[in-house]
Amino acid sequence: HTLYAETENYIAQFHQSESALIFNSGYDANVGFFSSVPQRGDLILYDELCHASIRDGIQLSKAKAYKFNHNDFEDLEQLIQRNPNTTLYIVTETVFSMDGDCPNLEELVSVSNKYNCYLVVDEAHALGVFGERGEGLVQMLGLQDQVFARIMTFGKGLGCHGSAIVGSQELKEKNPKFRINRNLGFLFY
Repeated sequence: HTLYAETENYIAQFHQSESALIFNSGYDANVGFFSSVPQRGDLILYDELCHASIRDGIQLSKAKAYKFNHNDFEDLEQLIQRNPNTTLYIVTETVFSMDGDCPNLEELVSVSNKYNCYLVVDEAHALGVFGERGEGLVQMLGLQDQVFARIMTFGKGLGCHGSAIVGSQELKEKNPKFRINRNLGFLFY
């Protein structure tokens, strides 16, 4: 429906991103993303306190995955250095639901850039809370161009249904690893 395109364009503009893809829920966005984007031979490195929907998506992925100690970027770098010549995804949340703490996103972006990793950030508990207009912590810090994908869940701070993944247009449509169908979400080849 044309309303999807209009809404996705509005969400992308609000989050200063090239594109957005709407999902039914944050759970569906995480499961859809992690089960489709990282491929066999890739490696997902995730904070040990990432919530269940991220872990469920990672379990459905063909990529290998290892957790790193909570907000411990030295531990993360050791894992990265043990896996040279591998496509790496670093996964964290901006606000961890159990403790309410936040990672040092500037440092995490630096680590991600240093090793050419794809940084994926779940903003479920930051959307509607951080930023001048509630856009989330990544955007409040001006790091939106440094993050490969942001999962924006509407059911927490916004108190409504749905979610979106925001990122580049290539992530949404042209990435050779996957293709996206607007009505069904991510589809495997």
